[in-house]
Amino acid sequence: MARKPRPDPALLPFRRERILAVGLVSALAPIPLAFTGALPPTALLVYLAALGVVLGFVKAGRVPCLADRWLNLAGVAYFALFWFGVRFGGRSLLRTALHILLFTAVLKLASIKRERDFSVSLVLATFLLVASMATSTHSTILLFLGGYAVVAWPILSRWALWRDLAAAPDEWRRDERAREIPSRRAVAVSLGAAFALAIPMFVLFPRLKTSYIQGLPGGDAGESGFSDTVDTNLYGRLRQSDKVFLRVVVEEGPLLDDPPFLRIRLLAHTRFSEGVWRPPADRGRVVAMRDGNRLSLRPWGGPRPEATHRLSLEVAPLGIRFLPYPVTALSASASPELTRRWGVVPFVRDGDGNFRLTVEPPPLMRFEVLSAAEPLVDRTPPEPGDEATRPVGSATIRDWGREVAAGVDPRADPWLFARRIEEHLATRYFYTLDSARWGPSAVEEFLTSRRSGHCETFATAMALVLREHGIPTRLVTGFAGGERGPFGSYYLVRGREAHAWLEAWCGPERGWVSFDPTPASGRPQVTRLDLVRSVGQFFGNLEFLYGRWILGFAQADQASIATAVREAVAAIEEKAKAVARAVSSIAAGGGPARLLLGVLGAVALAALVLLIGRLARGVGGFGMRGLPPASAAYRRLQRLLRRRGGALTPASAPSETLTAADRFGVGAPSREIVRAYVAESFGGRPTSPAEAERLTALLREARAARSRT
Repeated sequence: MARKPRPDPALLPFRRERILAVGLVSALAPIPLAFTGALPPTALLVYLAALGVVLGFVKAGRVPCLADRWLNLAGVAYFALFWFGVRFGGRSLLRTALHILLFTAVLKLASIKRERDFSVSLVLATFLLVASMATSTHSTILLFLGGYAVVAWPILSRWALWRDLAAAPDEWRRDERAREIPSRRAVAVSLGAAFALAIPMFVLFPRLKTSYIQGLPGGDAGESGFSDTVDTNLYGRLRQSDKVFLRVVVEEGPLLDDPPFLRIRLLAHTRFSEGVWRPPADRGRVVAMRDGNRLSLRPWGGPRPEATHRLSLEVAPLGIRFLPYPVTALSASASPELTRRWGVVPFVRDGDGNFRLTVEPPPLMRFEVLSAAEPLVDRTPPEPGDEATRPVGSATIRDWGREVAAGVDPRADPWLFARRIEEHLATRYFYTLDSARWGPSAVEEFLTSRRSGHCETFATAMALVLREHGIPTRLVTGFAGGERGPFGSYYLVRGREAHAWLEAWCGPERGWVSFDPTPASGRPQVTRLDLVRSVGQFFGNLEFLYGRWILGFAQADQASIATAVREAVAAIEEKAKAVARAVSSIAAGGGPARLLLGVLGAVALAALVLLIGRLARGVGGFGMRGLPPASAAYRRLQRLLRRRGGALTPASAPSETLTAADRFGVGAPSREIVRAYVAESFGGRPTSPAEAERLTALLREARAARSRT
């Protein structure tokens, strides 16, 4: 039996054009991988260099086509390299898969032998794009996707044309303009339609119960610097971040340059042992945010001032389940998303003003707060034996405090004693984020010799000094300050605004008073931005929203959207019923009212008939309104063949139209019409008036030929 001869790769239609096209998208697709850390930049450069060599040969007309034996040899060589990297380089599974994908993409482009090899190369380029999108968590990937679409979409449109024309080689050999890129208008319309379709698909596509990527948009505890404990013996640079963790929007009330509500309280620690602060052991009582009700955030035993601001707080994940709220907060209410998610949002409130969420927080927690003009004061005295009163028993700390506040009795005037300690630390010690390893007595070392540290160091030292003199204290972590938005009534709070201070019990008249012994250089401030930094804040906002609504979009968000749609439909239904009742009352009113109602009904019916007729002639029936001459003639030809019995739609390919024309005996005039349509729509060539008249005559010829059959 004779062996079937192998096809000659040089005879593949549009071989050179298609290799260059898929090579371009293969070069663009993996670029983000070098910025996400999924791929070393050197590996990407090697890939781009190898791809450039292949495309350079193709551009010069010397299209490479590696034989199978060379492909097998390259595969064995790469397998050896892969084994060496896994054995000694410690590659991750993701990086290994990406290396194989890049290697395969280059070799496939250099060995196109059959028609299906083009499709395989295009699929490999698509996998590279999917890898880039899947490993990127920054909002700038959307800019890359937009640029990639602008470049790749015309190529893919032309790719579909090549596929159709490959079955009719005589057509594209006679008219070289068929190889040209489609018109910009057609590409823009189709690209816009694709993005418009992608939005509802993104919303409706089945989701996991929670988002796959956690800790976004703000980050995890390592990025924010927050945890359930504060270890003062940690050394190294305090981990802070430029990530946006809170957005505070002023819904009602004046905008202030230094608003007191930007001191955000997160967690008060009372237990201190072996250099570590821990939350109170008090289990507290269960409270909840309910739909339609407000949760009181006022300190127990405090006054009830008037609200001056209504704020909306959007909180990204902080790594702990405690509710951040302004020190001026009076009450809070949950957003509709939270109440739809849980129905009731449960917290455990302890005696130190901490609100611990008992369920897993969503990717972005939003709630509304009523705020007073000044910080609220907790006047609830500590219980006897409270952890906030327990000293560490250090003579060094006690002597240091007595020396600094000489002449002030801490029991007679605890507020003045605390003010002396605060002022001394804030003015005679130094703020720094860099520190070496602490010794076994970190606070004593800081007070007597080191004299520098970060905010947690200062707050811890002052809290322990006051405890040694009988003044109850608690360490508070949260945020202080932020950036005032230049384009709206909001403030952005970033990781670098993370701060620590303390609260000290200064007697029944003053209650728990806040003190901040950190030097001024280490206290976060409210800043106004110049134009350049305003642009940076815009992208910070974009990243915040991208992390919440793209990366963090989960099943609960879909349920919230479905509930909102259902409520909107119910509201429209109620409005429709109200209109129907009004119409019924008018109809029952007598002659003039009934006449007016009849006229309105007739006008509405006529408008509906006209609309249906236009849609039937347009979208569903090969509409020609606004089309160029050749495209309009092509649509008329399709409609003519459809009436004859051809199974054609506006989306049918030119080859399908020609097949139907040959079947009905009108192939000769139809070929010229289709050729003009391809040149006009995909080659960007305008149709002259003389050619338009020629197309009209060809249509008449086709109709005449049809009538004779």
